[in-house]
Amino acid sequence: MSTTDFAPHFISLNSPGGSLFGGIKLGEKFRELGFSTSVDASKLVTDAGLHNIYSQEPGICASACGYAFLGGEERLLDTNAKLGFHRFYTRDALASSTNKLFSGQDLDNTQRIAAALSLYIINMGVDARLLALASQAGPSEIRWLTLQEARDLRVTYRPYTFKPWRIEPYENGAIAVSESNDGLRSVVAGCSSRGGTYVALIDTSPDVDEDWLEQCRMAGNGNTHAHPVFGAMVTPSQTTLSRRNGGVIMRFQLPTRNPPLTSPNLLSFDLNYTHACSTNRYYASTENFVAAVRLAFRNCHN
Repeated sequence: MSTTDFAPHFISLNSPGGSLFGGIKLGEKFRELGFSTSVDASKLVTDAGLHNIYSQEPGICASACGYAFLGGEERLLDTNAKLGFHRFYTRDALASSTNKLFSGQDLDNTQRIAAALSLYIINMGVDARLLALASQAGPSEIRWLTLQEARDLRVTYRPYTFKPWRIEPYENGAIAVSESNDGLRSVVAGCSSRGGTYVALIDTSPDVDEDWLEQCRMAGNGNTHAHPVFGAMVTPSQTTLSRRNGGVIMRFQLPTRNPPLTSPNLLSFDLNYTHACSTNRYYASTENFVAAVRLAFRNCHN
């Protein structure tokens, strides 16, 4: 067993900043090792020598720390944590901001730094508009992100979280779709004039366990052995499992065209599945859920 087997999955960051390129290199290393990042601080609660007790509190991550934060595969920001950015600068420029100190080479280097920073942000899967937002703050200032800005710019990111439901055209009708941020899992709701309403779970992730899904298809809910799907009960005989386009598709044929739509989750712990057949991988979004699915179910197609 190597030492990397003991490496933590999450890296907590709490720093006012430092070297820009140091932050970028650290972020690239986080991504290379598959780490996730959060903005947290540890506070000593009980001083007991080797057995000190610490509490985790919201932290502050600014400047170069913010760019290191972007390297996390999953990036979390607590409500009270602070994440901020500003324009990059050199110490000479800051010390003599009005003097003509720089050569053509210096200007060329500045453009190279801006290009490298832009490329890094894009490679981390973050919206490049973050650079424009960071430029609003000078070297001695910090532009703190709101939680909404962080989400909109993909600064914070949860790959397994599902996006809001949307409507897509399909054949002669429409389907409702909610997919995970990483695009590897999706839940699709539609209606066929021949077969009625259905819900399909599509998983193309490399670690999808087809045998586990088949076991759960047959077992169903621990109490009834049927599957609670959008509030309707679907028997194993109304459920099929197939492999297509490099993924696994679990399809539920609903017994009604007007299910109560109580929950978008599938194979979920909160649906009374046995523990062996429960997962949090398929918690579809609740945003736009009822409106999108109702529209898809009304729009039957051949």
